[in-house]
Amino acid sequence: QLLYFDENHQLDVFGLRRQIERVQNPSLWQNYQIMKKQMEVKNKHTNNELLLFHGTTDTSIHLINKQGFNRSYAGKHAAMYGNGSYFAADPCYSAGNYATPDTSGHKRMYQARVLVGDYAQGQKGMITPPPKSGSASDLYDSVTDDAAYPTMFVVFNDIQAYPEYLITFT
Repeated sequence: QLLYFDENHQLDVFGLRRQIERVQNPSLWQNYQIMKKQMEVKNKHTNNELLLFHGTTDTSIHLINKQGFNRSYAGKHAAMYGNGSYFAADPCYSAGNYATPDTSGHKRMYQARVLVGDYAQGQKGMITPPPKSGSASDLYDSVTDDAAYPTMFVVFNDIQAYPEYLITFT
């Protein structure tokens, strides 16, 4: 099930909307689409993508817009479920905990398309998802905080998430 972003409802929960910008990076988008098709073949289903949220700082937005989410920065704030890029289902979580205000008090977060695919429970120190049963080379696609009721996802491949909208708010 896709989680849709309702700008009039969800943003008003945690702050005043300032600006919503669509990120358009054809190179990142093309790589993301290739990964999406590969995942559909591998998993034998098309239900691999979720719309999730990623809080960030004003100094990171230019890098993310140009290069995408970079797992090399994993662990800068938290890495409880592995050393990857983190995305939350609840925009309030990303906005409240990881969208750091700039000197003007503006916060930023992304609504991202994330290929979560088949996922497993994450653990501290993971650098890849764990293997699926019976095969060391067939890995899960992502990990989560709770495999039964996930609220947070971690991906370990930089082209597994596309920064679709940058949301600036107070």
